Amino acid sequence: MGKPSRGCGTCRARRVKCDEARPTCNRCRKARRTCSGYRDPHAVWFRDESDSVVQRLKKSAAADPGLPAAKSQESAVVRWKPVAAVSPHRRARPIPGPIFNFALDRVFQATCFFLNTFKWFNAFSLVERSTRHAPGSTQPLGEQAMMAGIASVGLANLASRNQAPSLRLSARREYATAIQLTNAALRDPATVKEDTTLTAIVCLSLFEIIVCDREDSLESWVKHSQGVAALLELRGGEQLQRESGAWMFQVLRNEVLMGCLHKGIRFPPVLVEIPDQMAPRPETYPFSTDGDRSMKIVAKFCDLQADVRAGTISDTKKVLSIALTIDSELEDFACNMSPEFVYAVGTRPPHLPPRAQDDHNFSFYHGTCHMYQSLWACNVWNNYRYTRILVNSLILSHLPAETPPGRQGPEYDDFRDQCLRTRDRMRQLATDICCSVPFKFGVAGHEEKIGVDPVMTQAGTGFTLLLPLYVATLVDGVSGPIHEWVMNCFHIIGRVMGIHTAVALIQVLQDHPGVVGWVDRMECGEEAQGLRKSNG
Repeated sequence: MGKPSRGCGTCRARRVKCDEARPTCNRCRKARRTCSGYRDPHAVWFRDESDSVVQRLKKSAAADPGLPAAKSQESAVVRWKPVAAVSPHRRARPIPGPIFNFALDRVFQATCFFLNTFKWFNAFSLVERSTRHAPGSTQPLGEQAMMAGIASVGLANLASRNQAPSLRLSARREYATAIQLTNAALRDPATVKEDTTLTAIVCLSLFEIIVCDREDSLESWVKHSQGVAALLELRGGEQLQRESGAWMFQVLRNEVLMGCLHKGIRFPPVLVEIPDQMAPRPETYPFSTDGDRSMKIVAKFCDLQADVRAGTISDTKKVLSIALTIDSELEDFACNMSPEFVYAVGTRPPHLPPRAQDDHNFSFYHGTCHMYQSLWACNVWNNYRYTRILVNSLILSHLPAETPPGRQGPEYDDFRDQCLRTRDRMRQLATDICCSVPFKFGVAGHEEKIGVDPVMTQAGTGFTLLLPLYVATLVDGVSGPIHEWVMNCFHIIGRVMGIHTAVALIQVLQDHPGVVGWVDRMECGEEAQGLRKSNG
């Protein structure tokens, strides 16, 4: 086989030489043709030969009656025949068989994909432990549920990325199995508090986020997140005495928060109180208190949202008073973070690492990016940002009822200035969320790396950015400069990474008018009125 062409798809189809210019080749640009882009060189040199191997095995089995036919990709085995003797005085040692070919096992592939993609969940140690059982022993119920859940997420993600119906069916089967095993584990007092059972529930919610193939998928995700909350409460302070338990608590409490903000329901107060029980023992809870401080403030906003939604608080002045207090607390939180949360603002480097300039990767928003000291610090900052946008959005929605009469005078000037400050603050917070994206996906802040990892291996990171990017787009809506940029991010997260909730969000946001437009109209109307007076 000759050397594969590295030219763009259009030039290869026309069988002409391509100059391989980026992002589009000059030949296509001069001819005003659409350049279809370049294929991944790894995909050219390394191909998935699973199907062809299975076919060869079937043919071999048909020709050799001593070799059983391969029933499916999941159960295919490779048997090695003894090699001929290399010497008349020595007998060749046969290679023992059968040898299981993991490349043909979908569940194994899906598990490896999950562990490599959702690294933030830190489930590797749990999976490793589940493989250490002696042959013939029964795997604990919690581990069975966890492994089925992990397989369902991995298969669903692979199916979405590759548009593979057979993988999608396999994912559904594993998901159904995971639900049955998880329910059984929850009914068992011996396994209900295990890390494996909690991991299984998290996988069920991740599955709904990835698949999102029906209208109630997000509702199912919220229900699973409420199940996570109940289990975190049941596990109590004891879980923070183990490093793995403390890490899971921090990560999963954030998922619970996302569900509460999405549904406008209260945040479980126990999840705010548990870390306070461990405050005197930092050696068993080695996390900064910044995340816990922000969670206490956000919990207040969840309560306010729930009260407004239920009609418990309907007075506009009271809603504004509480919301403004929460906003002030969030501002104080941002001004008093620990040193490990300090970040730098950078610009797009002239020479990005390989893959960073790929069309299927994330760009710098207006050439700017943030560099954080850790991904955890980035997450805490983004939680603060999107929460504060939601708080200020609630403030803006209630301010029109407080418009002073006459639209003039000192009182109206103060009202106008408050509206403009709130709008500008929301826009800055949305911009900061966008500037954090290159760092989150390894395009910025990792210059010591020779290259940038393919984005499809970072679906777990894409999951953590769904809500921040969604909220950032709500500020100005379809008319704002952020909208198109975020839509491209969602396209990558949804189509390349295979998280279908991002595709659903594109549909939701494609015609969204935004929440600050009336402030712009108020400002423009006043300016136009002032110009008419000066010209008159």
